Amino acid sequence: MISVKGGVSLKKLQPQMAIAFTVIAGCFAEVGQPCRLTSGDDGQHMKTSLHYKGLAIDIGIIGLYDGGQQITAKIKERLGAQFDVVLESNHIHVEFDPK
Repeated sequence: MISVKGGVSLKKLQPQMAIAFTVIAGCFAEVGQPCRLTSGDDGQHMKTSLHYKGLAIDIGIIGLYDGGQQITAKIKERLGAQFDVVLESNHIHVEFDPK
């Protein structure tokens, strides 16, 4: 199941993040867990955050049996080096940040 948290803005979402979300949702489906988008270009982030440019999203991890460690590793592997994937305390932060 895929869902978007109420109030999440996707107005500035860039195509790279739509592709990333498709990959992320597939990873969650493989382990039989719901995938919930909890932040797009909204919310409170660092001033220089890529969220505000539509190049970052957050995915909730509440209820994952290992705190999201395995699924984060799977997402990192599938998205590759152009994306930064960071496990935070209550979500997985994913941003398009090619080096």
